[in-house]
Amino acid sequence: MKKFNPIQSIHEVATAMNSTQDPDGLLELILDRCIQICGVESGSLMLIDEKHGVLDAVTSRGMNQQLLRETKLKIGQGITGVAASTGKAKLVNDVSKDPDYIQVKEEIKSELVAPMIVEDDIIGVISLDSNRLNAFTAEMLEIVSVLAHQAGQIFKNLQTIRSLEQRTKIQATLIEISKVVSSTLDQNEVFDSIMVTMEKSLRLEKGSIVLFNKEEGLLRIVAASGLSPEEIDKGSYQPGEGITGKVYESGEPIIIESVASHPDFLNRVGYLSHFKHDPHNVSLLCAPILSEQTMLGVVNAFIVQNKHTDLKSFLDFLQVVASIISQSIKIQNLVEEAKKEISRENIQLKRELKNKYKFGSLIGKAASMEKMFEKIQLVADSRASVLITGESGTGKEMIANAIHYNSSRSENPFIKINCAAIPENLLESELFGHKKGSFTGAVTDKKGKFELADTGTIFLDEIGEMDLNLQSKLLRVLQEREIEAIGSTKAKKVDVRIIAATNAELEQLVSEKKFRADLFYRLNVVKINTPALRDRVEDIPLLMNHFLEKYTKDNNKVIKGISREASKLLLKYRWPGNVRELENVIERAVVLAQDEVLSEDDFSDILSSLEDLPEHTAEVTQLNHVETVSGTEPLDLGSGRLTPGQLDGLDGRAMEIVVSEVESRLIQYAMKKFRYTKTRVAKFLGINRNTLDKKIKELNIEY
Repeated sequence: MKKFNPIQSIHEVATAMNSTQDPDGLLELILDRCIQICGVESGSLMLIDEKHGVLDAVTSRGMNQQLLRETKLKIGQGITGVAASTGKAKLVNDVSKDPDYIQVKEEIKSELVAPMIVEDDIIGVISLDSNRLNAFTAEMLEIVSVLAHQAGQIFKNLQTIRSLEQRTKIQATLIEISKVVSSTLDQNEVFDSIMVTMEKSLRLEKGSIVLFNKEEGLLRIVAASGLSPEEIDKGSYQPGEGITGKVYESGEPIIIESVASHPDFLNRVGYLSHFKHDPHNVSLLCAPILSEQTMLGVVNAFIVQNKHTDLKSFLDFLQVVASIISQSIKIQNLVEEAKKEISRENIQLKRELKNKYKFGSLIGKAASMEKMFEKIQLVADSRASVLITGESGTGKEMIANAIHYNSSRSENPFIKINCAAIPENLLESELFGHKKGSFTGAVTDKKGKFELADTGTIFLDEIGEMDLNLQSKLLRVLQEREIEAIGSTKAKKVDVRIIAATNAELEQLVSEKKFRADLFYRLNVVKINTPALRDRVEDIPLLMNHFLEKYTKDNNKVIKGISREASKLLLKYRWPGNVRELENVIERAVVLAQDEVLSEDDFSDILSSLEDLPEHTAEVTQLNHVETVSGTEPLDLGSGRLTPGQLDGLDGRAMEIVVSEVESRLIQYAMKKFRYTKTRVAKFLGINRNTLDKKIKELNIEY
C-alpha cells in the first residue's frame, strides 16, 4: 500500500479548502486521506442529527450503504456515539475489550474515532475501522483529529454556502413575484403567477393560496400549484378545521416537518398522492395572510426535505409572500371601491376632470397647460421623436420626464445630457463613446450616452448649441438607429427614443445655416411648446402654494401662507425667468422669513423690480373730481375753489365728506402706484401701516 505523508495530506486538504468549488468532494477527500494514512479498510464521516439524536453518515468507504442507513447510532451509544457526545477522540485497538463497542460488522477488530468540532460545537465524527488488532497509533489519532477539525470547517462553510444560495434564490423569487404583482390588477392572474413562480424558482412541490369567503363563511383555494381544477374545488375548510383552518384561526405561521403523520392534516384535495417520494419526508409550511389585524386567508407550500433544507428560511419567505398577497388584495379592494365610486359619481367626476391641473410633477390649470398635458399623454407611448421648445425656466426637462415615465420605456434608462454644458471636442465622446487609444487621454473604452440609453430614452437639452459636424452624426442615429464610437470601425445598433429641447428658434438657425434642416425635421416630429409663466397667470397661485409647501418642509420652517398683498405683488410681476425664477424667489423668501406669513417685505427683490418700471400717472386725474351728495354739481378739488352751490350741498357734513373723499382717492392712487404694497403705500402717505389698514376699512376701499 502506498504510504502517505501526513503533513503533506493536511497541507493538501488546507490548500483544497481555499480553492475548491466542491465542498462535498472535499469531505470525501478527507475521509480517503484518513483511511490511507491509517492503512485501514473502511471508515465513515457522520454528522449529528440533533432533531433525532442520532449520527447520519454523509460519506463512507468500505461500508454497506443499506446497513448504514438502517443502523442509526444514537448520540452517546457505541464508541462513535460516545465521541460525538463528549467531543473526545477515542482509539480502541481491540474492540472486544471496550464496553461501549456496538458491533456493526463482525470482522472489525480496531476502531478510531475523532470528533469534528467547530467553534466549540460538536457537529460530527470521523470513524475508521480495521480488521486487524492494534491497527492504530497515537500519531494516527492526532493526524485524524486535525483532519476532522478541517472537515468540520468545510462542513460549516458548506452550510453557509448552501444557506446563501437558498437565500439568493428566495430573494430572486421575491423580486419576480413583486414584478408580477405590479404588472397587473387582475387578482386571479396575480395569484396564479405567484404559485407558478414559487414552483419554478424554488422548486416547491405543491402549494396553494386559500382565502376566506365571507358570503359562504368558508376558506377556499383560489390558486394552487400542481392541482387539477377538480382537486381545487375540493379545497374548502371551516375556520379552525385542519392545519389550514387552525393557522387562519390563530394567525400564527407553522412548520409541519412530516405532514403525512400529523393528526390535523386532512389531505382533502389529495396532496399526498402527488408525491413520488416518501410522504413522511414531506413538510408543510403555512403562513397567515393578514391585513390590518384582519385575517384574509392562508398561503401554504409543501417541500420534500433533504439534509440541506432550511425550513425556517422558507417559512420566512412564505410570510413575505403572504404580505405581498395581502397588499395585492388591498390594492384590488381599493380598485373595486374606486370603480364603484366612479359608477356612483360619474357626472361629478367628469366635472372634476375638467378642472384637473396636474400631470406628474407639472403643475398648471391654464388652457395652454391642459392642451400640453393632453399632447404629452398622446405622444408618451409612441416611438416618435419630440422637440420641446420654450423660454428658459419653463420646465422643458420636466416635460421630458413626464413623457418618458408615462411611456412603455419607463422601466428602462432615461439619460439626460446638456449639449451646451460640454465642450464641442468632448461632446461626441459623451454621446457616442470612444475606444481605448482613440485619442490622448482615452485610457479605457467608454460607453456613450446613447449606448447607456439603449431600450430607453435620451434627453438632449439645448440641442441648438450642437456643432454642425456632430449634428450629422446625430442624424445618422435617427435614420439608421446605430452608433459608432470614436476610434471604432464597427457600428452598434441601439433602440433609443430621442427627446430634444431648446430655447432657441431652430427655424431661424436653419435659415442661417447654423442648424441642419434635415436634422430639424427628424427631431420635429412632435413639437411641444412650453408657455411662458406670464402667459398663464392663473397658474401662479398653484405654483406659489406648491413651492411654499415644498421649501417649508425642506427647511423645517413653520410658514402658514403668503399675505394678500404679497400674492398681488407676485401676480403683477412679469417673471422673465419663468417657473424657475418663481421657485427661487419662494425658496429664498422661505429661508429668510422670520414670520409665519410671508409679506411683501419678504419679496423685496420683486418689489424693487416693479418700482423700476415706468409710473402710470393717469390715476392722478381721478383725485380732481369728487361727487357730492343729493346729485348736486361735482366738487372740483383740482382747482382748489368750491362754489356756494357746491358747499350748500354739503350742509352739516362738509368736512366729513370732503376729507373722506380726498383720503379715499389718495389711498387708491397710492395703492395703484405701488402695486398694492401696503408698506410702500403707508410710507408714501406718511402714516403707519396700522393707520392705513384702519382707513381702508373705514372708507370701504376695494382693491
